[in-house]
Amino acid sequence: MIINNRDETGIMIARQLLWLLPILTPSITVAEPRVLELYTYEAPPYQFQTQLLDQQVSVVGETVETVNCAAREADWSPEIHLAPQSRALYELRRNMIDGYFALDASTELDAAALRSDPVALEEWYFFSTEVQTDPSSARIGVVNGSNEQAWMDATGYEDLLTVATPEQLLALLQRKRIDVALMDRRLMEVLAGPMGEHLETIHMQFVRYAPLYLYLNREFDARHPQFLVAFNRALPGCMEEHITLSSTERHKAERLSVPLLEDLAQQVDLRQALADGSTSLSSEDIREIDRDWRANAPDEPVPLARHILQLPASQALRQWKAEYPRLVTEAMVVNQSGTIAAMSRLSSDFWQGDEPKFKQVMNDPDSVNGLYISAIRYDASTARFQIMVSSAITSAQGGKPLGVVVLGLDVEEALKARH
Repeated sequence: MIINNRDETGIMIARQLLWLLPILTPSITVAEPRVLELYTYEAPPYQFQTQLLDQQVSVVGETVETVNCAAREADWSPEIHLAPQSRALYELRRNMIDGYFALDASTELDAAALRSDPVALEEWYFFSTEVQTDPSSARIGVVNGSNEQAWMDATGYEDLLTVATPEQLLALLQRKRIDVALMDRRLMEVLAGPMGEHLETIHMQFVRYAPLYLYLNREFDARHPQFLVAFNRALPGCMEEHITLSSTERHKAERLSVPLLEDLAQQVDLRQALADGSTSLSSEDIREIDRDWRANAPDEPVPLARHILQLPASQALRQWKAEYPRLVTEAMVVNQSGTIAAMSRLSSDFWQGDEPKFKQVMNDPDSVNGLYISAIRYDASTARFQIMVSSAITSAQGGKPLGVVVLGLDVEEALKARH
């Protein structure tokens, strides 16, 4: 075999690179995510402890999944532990842990730690064994140290019976030692067992949707000021699967939405709104406007947004919305192109054509009473949880929809409404 000088040179370089490889390797490895030490408390199905196949104990659950997802999006790797609230809050206030999550908002905690956007949404109900139980004069039981107890204390209710566990609370209710138990619906379903046998004689009265938060110690935030921004940005996508309406809640939202939409159609000429707000734009123009619109909203509307907000239809939507100040969060009219023709307030984006509230109604306007009802979403601009309800706008002769009318409804107010 013949080896020329060029081959010999190549072999020497290769040998040198192989010799250097162990030295170079550490400098080119991908940095490991930083560890975030978090605590929470046990409350299935949101967060609870389980033993894995390798005998390791891990904290799992829906809210744990949400927190893990958002933290990873922010380039952090959470280590999550269970601890009693009193101990964890003590350590949080003294900056001994990075954060504690699944807590209701607290003025006292807001002074000691930094609060994220909501990481979970619980549904609190009064559970009773009697059909007509008035909570204002009833013996109410709560779990000691729970968010429910803190909320009841903050509302000024003093005559509470506290127990150590949710299981004890259900037992007291069944033995009629208390008249009412205040508890999350999903937690009660877990206690009820796989066949729901404990719920057969229990009646439910909706109390509130309770947004729960991650609290970070302020020293951590001072060292890593970009974490919370990135964490909050990732939360909507991470928690979307975990906050859906139950079938009962969906039916209630439908019964509420139909007369609302009828009332809106009587007071606002939706077809004229489409005509006045229509613009002939190419797909490229729509994308460019939408990009600028989203970059500036909600602080500064782009020129087209200011024009739309000043249209008579937008003014009429605002006047109608003012009749339902707590229930209706926004109202908008969207044309066939998926762009906004009128709106009660500045929307976060101009093009709605890629969203289910538009696509499902335009493609199948007759499905499920002609309504689309979204999952529950947190609206950071209003700091409220809402559902989006949409319906087709058609011509007098019917046929293909001309556009879509969309309402944002505060989900807690929607479930409290009596119809």
